[in-house]
Amino acid sequence: MADFPPWANLTDAVVREIANRLPCVYDRVHLAGVCRPWREHLERLPPPKLPYLILPLAEQLAFSCVLSDGATHPFFVPEWIRHACYFGSYDGGWAFVSTAHPRAQGYRDYFLTNLHQTPNTFVLPVWIQLDREEPVLRPRQKRLRPRDPLFINAATLSSDPFMDGCVVAGFVNNCAPVPGHHRQKIAFWRIDDKVVIGCFFMEDACWDAVDVVRHNGAFHFLTNGQHIVVGNPGFDDEANAPPQVQWEYRCFSSQGRGYDGQHVVARYLVESSGELLMVVRCSPRPGESTSAFKVFRMAQPEEDDDGDGDAPLLDGRTMLFVGDPCSRSDGDVVRYIWRELPSLEGRMLFVGRGCSRSYNTDQYPGFEGGVYFFDHRIPGQGGGAPALYPCRDCGKWTGKPALQVELCFPEQDPSNYSSQVWLLNG
Repeated sequence: MADFPPWANLTDAVVREIANRLPCVYDRVHLAGVCRPWREHLERLPPPKLPYLILPLAEQLAFSCVLSDGATHPFFVPEWIRHACYFGSYDGGWAFVSTAHPRAQGYRDYFLTNLHQTPNTFVLPVWIQLDREEPVLRPRQKRLRPRDPLFINAATLSSDPFMDGCVVAGFVNNCAPVPGHHRQKIAFWRIDDKVVIGCFFMEDACWDAVDVVRHNGAFHFLTNGQHIVVGNPGFDDEANAPPQVQWEYRCFSSQGRGYDGQHVVARYLVESSGELLMVVRCSPRPGESTSAFKVFRMAQPEEDDDGDGDAPLLDGRTMLFVGDPCSRSDGDVVRYIWRELPSLEGRMLFVGRGCSRSYNTDQYPGFEGGVYFFDHRIPGQGGGAPALYPCRDCGKWTGKPALQVELCFPEQDPSNYSSQVWLLNG
């Protein structure tokens, strides 16, 4: 047996303390190479869970690690997703990606793939079936239902995709997404469905979905008016049957909630220690870089709370279903309020549409609370210039008066194939 160097005899506690100072998985690879006992110690430690930021660089895909002060590491993926568009992620290394359709210009193919184990890939639907007059059929001709191309804007899962009954929820369009145009529609489908059957929307645009998260066994959609639509879909075994959804509409008053005159860039829903938070991203003016965040906790109003009079009135039958049959869906109406948090209370919030996560700083020595964000803007259309994803408005906000936003991620040039996205390792 080969003799080990004297440092190979360090206890597990000491090796664990060293590993805590090197939480990045790439740094730990070098640490494990010191000697076999250290490697065996590290194998017994849980891997770091903080997300990586995927950087769609021109030369190759890379990721930036928060745990190593934003250091950039190469990220190797199969050629077929080398220039894919990343539009969401899920725990365990799963990523929602789309690629250009090989035969239909302007159309997209959608996949859910595991970037740690890329053979694990699910093909997602590319068509949505809507309610329209069916075509006249000749005798013995099969009944066909009209379909539109599907454009998925953001999505999340009910569970690991390999678990039985996994459901995908997202907000979609049946036409190409263009900034500032086309209303978002809510859709549900099973992980192995080939077609999305119908979608849901509100008559009032303030109920259009802008984010989605899985919370307490149901999907929660944050809306443009800062309300929440809760949907719990059920599916029959019958093929091409639309989902049966239990709805709840949570109405929020806007009184007492301001943003200091700043422009609202985006809003996100985050589950944190069993609570729902709304994180609001602001900039001084439209088109300018992120300058601040506001964080609110969902709460039910107390008897002495004022300002509920401007919450929208619903009759419990407001969700419209687009599909066959066309119907309205009943749902309960509950009033809530958003209470602003005076501080982050040790939270590390990573925000992104459909992929926001919360972590506690006490699990990561040396880190402080903050909101980590990336640039998920899609290219503008027109002007004759190539469509580019900006990929420059990313960083960390701590709320400190002296330094509002830290540029903790490396700068990159605009990308011609994808925006940035979190890779969720938990």
